[in-house]
Amino acid sequence: MNTYDKNLNACLLHRNKQLTRQLRDYQQTLILADCSSSLMLAMGQLLRLHRAPSYGIVRSEEEWCHLFTVIDMFYGGCLSEDLVSYQLNIRELKLCYLVRARLSNKTISILFNITPRSVLKAKQRMKTKLALSAMDSLDIYIQYLSRS
Repeated sequence: MNTYDKNLNACLLHRNKQLTRQLRDYQQTLILADCSSSLMLAMGQLLRLHRAPSYGIVRSEEEWCHLFTVIDMFYGGCLSEDLVSYQLNIRELKLCYLVRARLSNKTISILFNITPRSVLKAKQRMKTKLALSAMDSLDIYIQYLSRS
C-alpha cells in the first residue's frame, strides 16, 4: 500500500504541474487577447527592434506612447513616472525606454538615425542629468529603476 501511495502522490504532483503550466499559458493568452490592436502593433515593433532594427519602425508619437506601455508591461513598472522628477525631454525619455528594453547602442542609433557614438554621448549626458557617478551604469540603473 505504501508503494501505491507514493505512485499516486507522484502522479498527482505531475498532473498538478501540468495543470499549473496550462493555467499560466491560458492567462498569458488571455492578457494578449485583451490588448488593443495598437498595443499588438507596439509588441510587434518591439520584437522587430530586437530582431531586425531599422530606421522608421516607430513612426509617430502615438506609436511611441504605445511602445512605452508595452515596455512597461514587459520590463516592469512605469518608467516615465519614476523619471518625472528629472524633467526629461521626449528624446531623453525615448532613450531611457529603449535602454529599459535592453536594446544595444547600435540598435538605438539605427532607430534614431544617429551614430553609436552619439548614443554613448547621449547616455553620458543622461547620467549627469540623473545624478549618476561616472562609475555607475546608466543601463543597469534604468533597467532596475521601477523594480525596487
